[in-house]
Amino acid sequence: MDKKQKTNLLLDGMINKFRRTKDPHEHYRLFNNILGLKFKQIRLEKNITAEAVVQDNKKVLCNVYGLYKFELGSSVSAWKLYALCNYYNFNVNDFFKQIN
Repeated sequence: MDKKQKTNLLLDGMINKFRRTKDPHEHYRLFNNILGLKFKQIRLEKNITAEAVVQDNKKVLCNVYGLYKFELGSSVSAWKLYALCNYYNFNVNDFFKQIN
């Protein structure tokens, strides 16, 4: 199983769990994880290395580990979300509609 398949399976499972969860704390945690995985999925599909993403977004991401933390969902911020949406040319509103 390669990284793309693994990320797709994890993302699908988290979205299903997100829809069933009623606990607000769990909802928040899953939402951050889903956002991070979605951007990891986009990066893997476009075959862009983490180093290239960081180099092109120096104002937002200091190093590769900052991107990895975002992709894990542990350091999601609006600033990083906006910058990565523009970088990947991704419409986050459509994604929000998809998971709800």
